[in-house]
Amino acid sequence: MTLTGRGRTLSGGSFLLLLGAGLAVSMSYGVTLPLLPAIVLALQPGDPAGAARHTGWLTAVYTAALFVFSPVWGAVSDRIQRRWVISGGLAGAAITLLLLEMAPTLPLVYASRVAAGALSAAVLPAVFAYIVETTVQARRQRRFAWIASATALGFLLGPIAGTAAAALGGALTGLQLASVLCLALAVAASALPTMDDTPPTGAAGDHASRSADVRCLRESLLLTGLVVFGITVAEVGLTLFGGGVAAYFALCSAVMVATQLLGYPLLERWLGEARLVLSSLAVMSFAVTLLAWRTPWTPAVSFALAAGGLGVLIPALAVRISLAAGPRQGRAMGTQAAAANLGQAAAAGLTGVLFTVASWVPFLLAGALLLAGALLAAATQKPPLPEAKQPPH
Repeated sequence: MTLTGRGRTLSGGSFLLLLGAGLAVSMSYGVTLPLLPAIVLALQPGDPAGAARHTGWLTAVYTAALFVFSPVWGAVSDRIQRRWVISGGLAGAAITLLLLEMAPTLPLVYASRVAAGALSAAVLPAVFAYIVETTVQARRQRRFAWIASATALGFLLGPIAGTAAAALGGALTGLQLASVLCLALAVAASALPTMDDTPPTGAAGDHASRSADVRCLRESLLLTGLVVFGITVAEVGLTLFGGGVAAYFALCSAVMVATQLLGYPLLERWLGEARLVLSSLAVMSFAVTLLAWRTPWTPAVSFALAAGGLGVLIPALAVRISLAAGPRQGRAMGTQAAAANLGQAAAAGLTGVLFTVASWVPFLLAGALLLAGALLAAATQKPPLPEAKQPPH
């Protein structure tokens, strides 16, 4: 089945390509995580403390570049063909992975990570905006959930691919493997159906004919930042505690993907979108707060609950932002990505500082902020915007 967009249709093959783009760009980040310490040590041998410090800073500059450039690329995709923005972002991710591997000095390693963040930032805002313009509202949540799941899977597969390639000693390193995948998808993305200049109908028409709902947009962006802040505090805090971290991260990814693909559609029909967002924020608040109490069962329960809430909130808030954005879909999706990056960066920095004061403080802070987000969502609930009538096709 194909769905009418701006004079075009989104086929199953095109949607699979968009899924691949989301997976590849997140994998291009994840694959570097286990390799950065070794890369830094090779350039500055005999300084493991310095390698750890630079690994954190390299991750920070990548995230900062995502924060700055996601809205920029989203706005660019509103003005030119989104397929070229997607293709260019994937090609940029591929090239910067190779530059990272070949960088002969530490400053060039930093330059490659800044460039990677700046170019990779183009992909997801354009992908989400492309889906908005080619998918009727009734199916948008499901497709957003699939893209979010592909992105989560890419984060999980990246470190696995990097570690496995190093252990096997094959023809391709982890960075080269991810680079080849990104480059292949960049070529394929250039052949996505063109979004032409005919009057928007069907899936795109409900956005082009509606002005932006600034209040809803700001609230949804704030909630996005709080949600990512909460899950990042949980991840960084548990890492500082040490012990079995990889297993909890794998559990989080598995629960989130299962929730997005199976639980979210059923829960949305049962509770309704507004109550589902409210209850998911409350569940995440409880889950993150629970980590302040150290017992053998706390991390597994907390991560399972937090991942379930996160699996709902990522696509649900993306849909809210899309509905509130009016015709500037790319800019809105890019701003949501920037809000998520800001929440991640703030959480990473604050958790390290507060953890030295008392290990339970960052979890209580994150839980309180998520609870405040739930109260905000409860105070501003309103009926969903009506979907525009779809023309026969």
